[in-house]
Amino acid sequence: MEALLTEPVETGREKYTANRSKLYSLFAEVFRYPDESFRRQAKNNDLENSLTFLIKSLPYRIEPDASLLASLRILDGIEDEEIETEFIRLFEAGPGSPPCPLAEGLFREDRKAIFKELILFYNHFGLSYEEGSMEDRPDHLCYELEFLHFLTFKELLSVQKDEDASPYVRAQRDFLERHLLSWIGKLLEKINKLRENLPDPEDACIEVFEFYRGIIHLLHEFIQKDHEYVNSLAKQ
Repeated sequence: MEALLTEPVETGREKYTANRSKLYSLFAEVFRYPDESFRRQAKNNDLENSLTFLIKSLPYRIEPDASLLASLRILDGIEDEEIETEFIRLFEAGPGSPPCPLAEGLFREDRKAIFKELILFYNHFGLSYEEGSMEDRPDHLCYELEFLHFLTFKELLSVQKDEDASPYVRAQRDFLERHLLSWIGKLLEKINKLRENLPDPEDACIEVFEFYRGIIHLLHEFIQKDHEYVNSLAKQ
């Protein structure tokens, strides 16, 4: 679903849509397995700088508190193995399901029905889906964020070409309401509750845990504000 913003951004609507699209893409990358490129960006503050810039360039205000922003700066000096191990412990390991799963169907009833509806969403907009690894399940957070990146990118192209962008705006509103908004708050509650009962320091890296907890807080606020924004656009 990766898309490149190849045309010049000129109007306010174009700028805001481009930044929203980039932010969805960036959040999707954050919740993938932390490879070498990601770890480098997180450690040298490139990730924090990108998030901060995009958040300040949206058509609405998001004002995270200082402690949340500070949590994005604490990976410098953390060993790569600790970052990878904590990611796996939080999001991928565990009998049955991990402590904090990144999959909609593990927070709601009837995962099979959720799969079906998501695939219909993706296919309707010309995105073929073939089930692969666990991360590639249609209800994985990365996949849902990438789909919103795709929809906002298509909105941007329509605005630039002076074409009707309303189908993509309505799709964003509907997808947020039917999917991300229905479980991101539960994901946030889950990781906040885990904070109260962290394992022994030998079994968990508090810096990495707080980094991802801060990211989930940011994502939750972004999703809520973005839904309010697209809902207002859809009514125009």
